[in-house]
Amino acid sequence: MKHLKTILGAASLAILSVTPVVAAERVLTIASWAPPTHVVNAKMWPLMIERLEEISGGTLTAKVKLNLAPPPAMSDLVLDGAADITFIFHGYNSGRFVTSELVELPGTSGSAEATSAAYWRAWDKHLRFAGEQDEFKTLAMFMHGPAHFHLTEVPSGLESIKGMKLRAPGGVGSAVIERLGAIGIQVPATKVYETLSSGAADGVIMNIDSRTGFKLDEVAPVFFEVEGGVFRGSFTALMNRETWDSLAPDVQNRLDAEFFGEPMSRAFGRLWDESDAATISATQKAGKPMIKLSDADMVTFTSVAKEVEAEVVKKVSAKGIDAQAVLDSFRADSLAIQAEIEK
Repeated sequence: MKHLKTILGAASLAILSVTPVVAAERVLTIASWAPPTHVVNAKMWPLMIERLEEISGGTLTAKVKLNLAPPPAMSDLVLDGAADITFIFHGYNSGRFVTSELVELPGTSGSAEATSAAYWRAWDKHLRFAGEQDEFKTLAMFMHGPAHFHLTEVPSGLESIKGMKLRAPGGVGSAVIERLGAIGIQVPATKVYETLSSGAADGVIMNIDSRTGFKLDEVAPVFFEVEGGVFRGSFTALMNRETWDSLAPDVQNRLDAEFFGEPMSRAFGRLWDESDAATISATQKAGKPMIKLSDADMVTFTSVAKEVEAEVVKKVSAKGIDAQAVLDSFRADSLAIQAEIEK
């Protein structure tokens, strides 16, 4: 319980009921940190709870509790057994989940559904052997869609980014904007609204559904799009290892065969795609400024992205993984899966 005192000391114990709890033999606790209306809480967890109930024959369910710990501490919350399940953004824990940076790199094509499915395959075949999540039962590896700039003022181009104070999440996103000359401010997504409304930052880099999920439309009205994204966010859903081991073997086998892994990863990515699409439509209808990076600026951005890619490949290779081969395979899988989706 070494992490619990610091985690729970600052915690607020707001509880979100995302689905009615059925009469089950066991109710698992899901710790979540996004706002109640965010797609993770409004759609993803309810889907997982539904599948838990279906697959277990009604003997197993779960409930969601919000704000049991700050976002960077969620993995330790589950590790210590204060919650059974959570999701984390890898970038909040600098240096702890190094291999996740490989899939965050700009230059990957495909929807969140496609990249999430490809991510699971890359993790299951290669990245998991780095041992970064061995203390947990990994339920899914998933991604949001491309992250873009959301700014308080209309930029004249990529050059405008130089000197800006931009909230960045850590990981690849932070590395890219720093090479573009921006001043990175690392705060979790739950603090973005406050950071922008106070004038402490000039903008953020986040995926587009954050405009509604975290109310960016109110404090960063300008959407500055980079083709393919500044980065792709890497997430995982984790279960406490003792919780997993305590489940009946037949339930474990069915969960692994029918939902956990690629199906869950893909489903979560698809829900994020749907949320992104709805947000794009809402942003257009609201008449918010939507600007695309010029072709000339895209050349500059791509050059910077390649520099970051070389650094990440070197870093991940040091974990004993053929990082370039995994990156190439991940990108190829994403393209192939996207082609299947579009058939």
